[in-house]
Amino acid sequence: MNILIVSGFFYPTNTPRAFRTAELAKQFVRLGHKVTVCVPESNFDYSVFLSSHPMVIKTYKKKLGRRVFTGVSLIDRAIFRAMNQFLDYPDKSLFKILYKVLKKESGYDLLISIAVPHEIHWAIGRMYREGLRVAKTWVADCGDPFMLRESGNFKPMFYFKRYEKLWCKFCDYIAVPTEASKDGYYPEFRSKIRVIPQAFNFDEIETLPFKPNKIPTFAFSGSFIPGLRDPRPILDYLTKSKNKFKAIFYTRQPSFFSAYKNNEDHQIIVKEYIPRLDLLKELSQMDFLLNIANGNVTCQTPSKLIDYALVNRPILTVSSLSVDTSLLDEFLNGDYSRQYIVPNLEQYDIKNVANQFLSLV
Repeated sequence: MNILIVSGFFYPTNTPRAFRTAELAKQFVRLGHKVTVCVPESNFDYSVFLSSHPMVIKTYKKKLGRRVFTGVSLIDRAIFRAMNQFLDYPDKSLFKILYKVLKKESGYDLLISIAVPHEIHWAIGRMYREGLRVAKTWVADCGDPFMLRESGNFKPMFYFKRYEKLWCKFCDYIAVPTEASKDGYYPEFRSKIRVIPQAFNFDEIETLPFKPNKIPTFAFSGSFIPGLRDPRPILDYLTKSKNKFKAIFYTRQPSFFSAYKNNEDHQIIVKEYIPRLDLLKELSQMDFLLNIANGNVTCQTPSKLIDYALVNRPILTVSSLSVDTSLLDEFLNGDYSRQYIVPNLEQYDIKNVANQFLSLV
């Protein structure tokens, strides 16, 4: 089978969408299919990767426009926020770029477009509207919804609705990670939705033998959303309690922790992201792992929960909107009876997930 995967992220980038793109491509190759990935330009040397996973890598230039607002001044931030909200800057540039690149492609059996960014779907939707079909079957994969999303700093402007309805109309299937994710899409297209969860190669997982830590030690990996998926209400309680703890946060948002000072009872350590397989080894050394629920969001399930389950450590799930302090106390005292259990872990095995995609052709 001839398969094309279009994504905004790819190996070795350390993001859930990069993991999904790379794991699907590698598994399709293992199954004997001809695979092409269309991903952003990179200076990374893929020679070693391609020697183990022979596929075709086509790239596109991720042009961001005349200026990228990287300053920290209030004016720069306000301009960037306005351009992002009202003009969909900078991701809107992908709409035209990918249209030009992909209109040259054809003859595939399966096309998988992976969002975010959703502008990838927009470009393909425009092509299909013009009769430029890339593949016999097009599956639009959505880790998060766009127009009907419940999280994020702001809602998309109403006029972007036409782009979402365009790709939803022309794709054959919409792949979402959970049953609850269906609510993130317009009702008239929900018959196209198939639940295909995030996935990883279980055969690559390596953990270290667990030894209880001298003081309760937990970790979190990922990003935060102020007031929604926010560590501060949790830390506010913990730093004022009598419980001793060591908390390790793998994140690129250290500003969330600037108000907290360490002492011999309370240690808060912020670390940069590390490669996923290395991270799993470190997570396997924690007494438990922290998952901060996305407030009242129902249509998104953090992919980190799969990793947490794979390292076989107890999972503490709390909401920053209403912190269950008794649950925090239980975990810090070694009582994990109310831990979160990831159901049916095998559904996240890349072998099963790849077959779900292939079954749609």
